[in-house]
Amino acid sequence: MSLPTPAPTPVASERFQRAAANYLSGRSAYSPALIRQVATLCRLDGTHRLLDLGCGPGQLSLVLSSWVGAALALDPEPEMLRIAAELGEGIAPNVEYRLASSSELSPELGQFRAAVIGRAFHWMDREDTLLRLDKLIEPGGAVVLFGTSVRKDVCSPWLAQYKALLDDYSRDDAARAQRKSDSWESHESVLLNSPFSALERISTIELRRVSVERLMMRPLSMSSVMQRGEGPELDTLLSQIEQLLNAHANGGGLSERVESTALIARR
Repeated sequence: MSLPTPAPTPVASERFQRAAANYLSGRSAYSPALIRQVATLCRLDGTHRLLDLGCGPGQLSLVLSSWVGAALALDPEPEMLRIAAELGEGIAPNVEYRLASSSELSPELGQFRAAVIGRAFHWMDREDTLLRLDKLIEPGGAVVLFGTSVRKDVCSPWLAQYKALLDDYSRDDAARAQRKSDSWESHESVLLNSPFSALERISTIELRRVSVERLMMRPLSMSSVMQRGEGPELDTLLSQIEQLLNAHANGGGLSERVESTALIARR
């Protein structure tokens, strides 16, 4: 018997609005090789429909648009959706962008071969979302959770202190504290007790060169940082980060080991 999944912590929408402008530049991109593997494993052949749920600035639906006939990208934050629509304009004419949240999923949206969720599943009522998706995903289809993580490595001696600065700044964020608590049920556990209980995880690991400028944008892309808004405290954090990065930078950049992951869940 599974433990009850804690309800998502209510959060102010401003935190996502503030983070939107720096999301694409600040966050690690999903590996193109991983995208190709997911498209192949989900047997996307250019004719299926794709759902990008909690699409943010729309990077997943954009890169997968060439693998499907049509895609629907949903997000509850207008600023994220505006950026996503601008990103896809003229490049992905088969992607429709719509303001909506996971709680608004209904059979009226039609059937999809796959639903992709990038770094957003923890903000949803996960059990309810999966039950709703069960009515939308066609037989043989999948729900795919995407993520990236930066791993400690000898090539990135700055990383531990960088993360410590962010952790200290975000220590009062209730939503973040909930996800790090012992009562938080993992995505895998939630999926195993859902209609999509056949799980497969794939990943790619890359050593990437990243500029100081982009690493300075990364905190500004995090809702756990931006939920406090701008002000002297944020200025101090950015000053500390800049000093740290410049001390380790070589030619204006640093190296980091990035793992891109996809958790593919089928019935």
